[in-house]
Amino acid sequence: MAIAQGNLLEALAENLFDPLLFASFVIVAVHITLKLVTKSRITAFYCHPVKQRKLQIIGLFILLIYYFLLLYKLSQTGEMYSYFINSPLGKLFS
Repeated sequence: MAIAQGNLLEALAENLFDPLLFASFVIVAVHITLKLVTKSRITAFYCHPVKQRKLQIIGLFILLIYYFLLLYKLSQTGEMYSYFINSPLGKLFS
């Protein structure tokens, strides 16, 4: 059990945005499903900010910076090479 819990914490540390993104999609899917079942207009607090161009660009830059730093960390520790070699694309090239 301790090993599984350690792996879960390591996975969450490596993929910071995945749980947040998954939870957001679940909430939006449930909300839209309820609105379609009740045949009411879809309006929610998250509709307006999602449409704002500035917030979209800021979110994009935050994600790009996070994943760039993650790739940099992997390249410094030497893990990126082993991940690439074991990936389908790496196997295709070798």
